[in-house]
Amino acid sequence: AEQPKTGASLAAPRREARSARRRLRRKRHRKERIKALLVKNNVIAQEHLDTLFQNSGFPKDVYTLRAEGLDRCLNAEEWTRVLLHLAQRRAYRSNSTAEAAKAKENGVLKHALAENESLMKAKGYRTVGEMFCLDKKFQVTGADGKQWRKTRNAPSDYSFTVTRDMVHDEVRALFQAQRNYGNPYAGETLEASYAEILFSQRNFDEGPGGNSPYQKGDLRGSC
Repeated sequence: AEQPKTGASLAAPRREARSARRRLRRKRHRKERIKALLVKNNVIAQEHLDTLFQNSGFPKDVYTLRAEGLDRCLNAEEWTRVLLHLAQRRAYRSNSTAEAAKAKENGVLKHALAENESLMKAKGYRTVGEMFCLDKKFQVTGADGKQWRKTRNAPSDYSFTVTRDMVHDEVRALFQAQRNYGNPYAGETLEASYAEILFSQRNFDEGPGGNSPYQKGDLRGSC
């Protein structure tokens, strides 16, 4: 079954909505697991974590902390904010054959990724976070003259896309720097556990597995 005029599948809207729900659910679960890991390793107390983001009036934004984390020891609260922020912004990696083919076809995403990789190398930024923090490409001046940082993509605009490998490199660099500056919550064991949660990725087309309540099983009929 398909749309007579376009040939598009009639199931496409349902599939896209299901994919969005699945993506948001997995992101939420990833953040929950990382929060539990930080509490378990005494990086932050559960009571502090529960109230951490109730007041957004932090003295420094998280991109500044991601850049400064390469050159100084972050305190427990700052380190927690950085690790949770990376969990929300772990960057692009294709998880679908169809998605990868589409990206190659239009070339927009591929061009944006190459452009940002070239920008990092040309200006000598050590990490993605440092580039987002310091480069003028990501600074926007509003009508009131105030500057703010733009790091989110818009429809058909992938200017702020970086690869998953670039973020993985930043995680390694930050943990190594924090160990060098004596951060007691940047050990190699915690880094390995954090990276395992952050970068694990189930094949998107497989759907939920294990004991997930969202697993539907084999829905084929007996016809």
